[in-house]
Amino acid sequence: MNPQLRIHALTLALFGSLTLSMVAMAQDDGEAAKDFTEPGESGAVLPKMVVEAENETRQDIEKDNFEFELTAALIDSFYTVTDAEALGISPVSGLKPHLNNLERLASDQPPHYWLREMSGQPVANFYPGDMEGHGAKSWRLDITDYRGNTFKSFSGSKKAPKRISWDGRGDNGDILQAGYPYSYVFSLTDEGTNTYNHAGASFRIEALDHREDGDRVLALSGDEIFDEESSELTESGKRWLTKSTDLVRQHPYSPVRIRVIAEKMALAEGRAESVAHYLADSMILPREQIETEAEQRPDLRTELDGLVRIVIEHAD
Repeated sequence: MNPQLRIHALTLALFGSLTLSMVAMAQDDGEAAKDFTEPGESGAVLPKMVVEAENETRQDIEKDNFEFELTAALIDSFYTVTDAEALGISPVSGLKPHLNNLERLASDQPPHYWLREMSGQPVANFYPGDMEGHGAKSWRLDITDYRGNTFKSFSGSKKAPKRISWDGRGDNGDILQAGYPYSYVFSLTDEGTNTYNHAGASFRIEALDHREDGDRVLALSGDEIFDEESSELTESGKRWLTKSTDLVRQHPYSPVRIRVIAEKMALAEGRAESVAHYLADSMILPREQIETEAEQRPDLRTELDGLVRIVIEHAD
């Protein structure tokens, strides 16, 4: 009679159960000894083993409803590191940079506080003295250009104010020309119809920082930047352009347009490129954000040698 060995094992888990059954058959003591393998470190090994297993897993998931009111203002307030990286670089280089996200116009260069400052607005303040005669009836301040034509007029009745500020614009709204000489005459008429004229000394604004239609404009006299009939920068010109770069960096995402006016077109074009290359190579401004324009104006006075305008677009 053959003995029969039956082994049952049952293991319980958190989400299921495992049943393990092992059945081994042996014939008799003599025959079974022949079927066993050689004993090892753990003893003899059964010749045959049948394993049956069942595995069952159950999982219950409960979901709660979540409601959140999303408004346009809230969406607009979202700002991530990805946004900062995307807005800080230009995805396209050289294709109308003002249409794209711009590179930041910055470098490790400190501001040059020791350089000359550009004239701002107001460009001049006038201080009328005490009146003469028998009581003031009216007063008038005329600012004239180098041709002697009236460029800007101020007037009033009675006594003149203690200070008259001029923003550099003429009666027609045009800004003064950097480098051109201007002068002024102050007139006062008293109640006895006597008129007193006070002529002032001529003056010129070599570099002017002003605003035009949302842009910031740095106007530089040509003779401050170049030698006559030359597109090579002078040492004075390099200093003015260095100062200009300090102002450009105050608007890190604004494109820059360089407009040069000269008596000859070739000279204007060459000077515009010289300025652009200096700003890019020496001042570390992205060249693709610097556009150049040239204008020929044959009626320029030779001694003034043209004009350089550095326009910082959308500076407001």
